[in-house]
Amino acid sequence: MTGTAHDTATTQGPHLTPREVECLRWAAIGKTSAEIGAILGLTERTANFHIKNACTKLDVCNRQAAITHALRAGYLDTLDRVAA
Repeated sequence: MTGTAHDTATTQGPHLTPREVECLRWAAIGKTSAEIGAILGLTERTANFHIKNACTKLDVCNRQAAITHALRAGYLDTLDRVAA
């Protein structure tokens, strides 16, 4: 373990898959599910599937709440790298 915020979040909170985190990262900078799918080589439906799974694991009811929770928990500590 390296001691980063992401490591702490994943050991103390719900386990999000790398794909769920990746989808939330793109959603956090304003990408739609269709855009996320195009970027990651997925269908829009699959992007929504991963975001919905993250919502369930984080016990929130929508995408924005999942993004907020993931940011606070340290899953999205590298947003600046995605946006660049």
